[in-house]
Amino acid sequence: MAALYRARCLALLIISIVGSTASTLAGEVQAEIEIVDWGLTSAKEVGSEASPDTPTGLNRLVEGPVNVIRTTKIHACIGTSFGILYRIAGMEHLNVLPITVVVLHPLIRTPDGRSMQKSSWPDSAAPQQRYAGWVFEENFELVSGPWTISLRDKSGEELISKNFDVIAGNCPIS
Repeated sequence: MAALYRARCLALLIISIVGSTASTLAGEVQAEIEIVDWGLTSAKEVGSEASPDTPTGLNRLVEGPVNVIRTTKIHACIGTSFGILYRIAGMEHLNVLPITVVVLHPLIRTPDGRSMQKSSWPDSAAPQQRYAGWVFEENFELVSGPWTISLRDKSGEELISKNFDVIAGNCPIS
């Protein structure tokens, strides 16, 4: 009986070691993303692409460098942009990692009748610094409350996120 018990324990130990080695190997393949900076941003827009999962239906493409004033308090005014600068950390041999940028925001009601609390678009992470953010372009986007910019892998699992407190109004006269 004792020999059978030892054999079962040994089998469980082997299964545990093999399982933990496999998950470690899988973990080594998983790239880590780090947020380098965040806050109010400005960047040179170089175009746009269709993005149906956003209130305006467009994703603005920007070219760096992106200037940042670090803050999590954002005053929502037409033309104000905020976001994060991020990069792959510790896995520089990876050229590109496909991700999805997901922005969780208070309820936005678009002129075409959609109600949205989440906007998203495909992107990629790289060892070089990248930018993901939001620019307030239309009055219907000016909503107060918590906003979160989340970077997710292809399966939808969150890799990293940053929270912002957005307040509509108090815009300077231009």
